[in-house]
Amino acid sequence: MKTILLCGKQSDTVISQAMIDVLRRYGRVQYYNGIQLSSAPGETPGVFCIYDCERLPALSTPDSVLVFKNSFTPSSEPVRLPHGIPAVFSSRCEKAAEQLKGAPVIPVACGTSSKDTLSVASLTEGSACVSLLRSLCTLTGEILEPKDISVALQREMGTYSLLAACAVCLLCGIDSEPGYRF
Repeated sequence: MKTILLCGKQSDTVISQAMIDVLRRYGRVQYYNGIQLSSAPGETPGVFCIYDCERLPALSTPDSVLVFKNSFTPSSEPVRLPHGIPAVFSSRCEKAAEQLKGAPVIPVACGTSSKDTLSVASLTEGSACVSLLRSLCTLTGEILEPKDISVALQREMGTYSLLAACAVCLLCGIDSEPGYRF
């Protein structure tokens, strides 16, 4: 099971809904929003647990990915995260970068700059091309080299939702060679 921790306001459901919709294509999704636990059947074997929280939890689970919503508010409490956990955030979300400063995480910045880890190369009504601009280590230890990933869009998605979903799929080891369907 892969655990995805979404950090940001509970009322900010854009990334939450995008992650549920995308990951259902690649396995069963269990989603906990702090109040209710729900489960959605998947199209292929595999299980993803999405935990939606306002603050960074004390985390010690393997196979986890942190994803910061743009609504994330940093805490003054010290960050307690396992060494090498990937942390996905918008390069425009300075609050997430501030919170992660000095933490033993692998930053995965998403945006439109060549400084980002993932960037949108092209975007049309029904498709996108996302560029992985630097090497990325998956949760299983596989090293992914820079490449372009084609994405067939089944619905409209914001740029950060698209990039964060691609980052999570890559980090979870979902094969990008045939392209993704979001």
